[in-house]
Amino acid sequence: MTLLTAADYQRFAHVEPDHRYAYGSHELQFGELTLPDSAPPHPVIVLIHGGGYREIYDLRPLGTVVSALTAAGFAVWNIEYRRYGNGGEYPTMFLDVGAATDCLPQIAESHQLDLGRVMTIGHSAGGHLALWLAGRRNIEAESPLYVDRPLSIHGVLALAPLADVKGGADSELSSDALLAVMGGMPSDAPDAYRNGCPTELLPLGISQVILVGSEDKSMLANAKRYIEAAGDEAKLIVLAGAGHFEIVAVDTDEWRVVRDAVHELGKSLR
Repeated sequence: MTLLTAADYQRFAHVEPDHRYAYGSHELQFGELTLPDSAPPHPVIVLIHGGGYREIYDLRPLGTVVSALTAAGFAVWNIEYRRYGNGGEYPTMFLDVGAATDCLPQIAESHQLDLGRVMTIGHSAGGHLALWLAGRRNIEAESPLYVDRPLSIHGVLALAPLADVKGGADSELSSDALLAVMGGMPSDAPDAYRNGCPTELLPLGISQVILVGSEDKSMLANAKRYIEAAGDEAKLIVLAGAGHFEIVAVDTDEWRVVRDAVHELGKSLR
């Protein structure tokens, strides 16, 4: 079996959103909102792209994922944020992702969004950030990442995430990009890892589902460490024969598993 590559992922189609909103003054501080045809109020998915935290990967390859999620009845807020190479060094990336999420109340009424049913979905580095958003209520008040009243998250679907960021920094998953957005190695930036690593923010108090391909071996090992720490709050689904990108390709068998997980998690939103 030939696995999809990063180059294949970059060729995934972008789909034009219904609306685009800025959540800050920088050109990369924006989100794309796409609405379902179903009757409102709409449950909301905050969608976070990955790409190894690097500037060359943006939100566009998740266009067909957006279409699939809106067809399932969700409003999708596909967010952009600064990354390594375009100003996303610690703490900027986290602040952007948090601000993008916290601006939803500003557009909720006009688009009939149900902020009592908000799920985060992220792929790869975006999976890290999807879990992190759910853990923000546990961030220390002294941290630059702290906000007083972050938007509540009611469920997380993390696709091939770097869930144990601290462990990833000490493994073959480490990179210049990861260290830049985290402020260095764990020994250099303990506060950043304590407040930016989902494993350190447990318990999240909500349902979490992590899906990883069996051939995405480093990510799978990392996810297993997170699952062990999270206990009953988190469920791991291993996709046999899959690599890192099949999970966000909507014409694959792997996506059908993701779709079913979205439906199941959506039923539990409260």
